[in-house]
Parts: sequence; structure tokens; C-alpha cells
Amino acid sequence: MPGDTARVAVTLPDGQQLRTHLYERRPSADGWQYRVGITIWAPVGDGGRARPVEHGVWLDARHVRPLPGADYSRIPTRTAPANGQQAWTFQDLPHRPGHPGTRLIHVIGCHPGAPLALGQALDALRQPRTVPCHTCNAATSLPEAPA
Repeated sequence: MPGDTARVAVTLPDGQQLRTHLYERRPSADGWQYRVGITIWAPVGDGGRARPVEHGVWLDARHVRPLPGADYSRIPTRTAPANGQQAWTFQDLPHRPGHPGTRLIHVIGCHPGAPLALGQALDALRQPRTVPCHTCNAATSLPEAPA
């Protein structure tokens, strides 16, 4: 486990509690969001055997609780754009056999890149094979964005 993580408790929608790793945090319009690793069973390879695989997800603060004794001093904190306005970035994913290339629109801070204004982000989303990122939940920050 890298030194810039901390242990947290996460509450799932059905009320279950998980203990997992906190990797980073960022301010949001409603307070704070935290990127945590959720481990699930997933098929890996052609054999179809399931193995535990960690997936990173951003959760609102109401779903994440600190654990006693955990050190949060080294957790990276993403900052909001300097002008205080919401901004987005894009990421081009290359073509690979059987899958055309695509472009993801991210909330700024989810993926590095030059900031896009609202109009630029919406124009990009109107292009073929462009979708909002599910990890940072970009669709909820963009009016008219497909879910």
C-alpha cells in the first residue's frame, strides 16, 4: 500500500460497511468528494475465473468515514479551478481492435488536461464517440449531458 493512502469506512447504498483505502480528495459543490478503492470480484482473462479487482470511485463525504488512528496528512487534495468556475478536461482513448477510439469528458481534476469551459465541454459531447466520465460523474455537472 503506498504511503499516500489512508484507511476509511465506506457505507454502501444497502447500508453495508466496507473498510477500504482513501486515495485522494477534492472539493465539490456540495462539500467534499473522496476517491476510494472498492474491491469486487471480476472475471480476469479468458478463463473466466473471478479475482478480486479494485475499482476507484469518487464518493460524497456522507458515504466515507475516517477510521480511528488513520493518518490523512499525506492524502492528495485536488483544488478547484483558480477562477472558482467549474471546468472540464477531455481524454482521448485510442482505437483498439474491435473498439473505435473515444473521447471522455472529465470534471477538472479527474484527468490532467487543459481546462474546458462549459460551452467547449458541451460542444465536445455532441461529437460522435464522446461520453462523460463515470468515475468523476461528469454528466451531473454538465447540463444537457447524457447520463
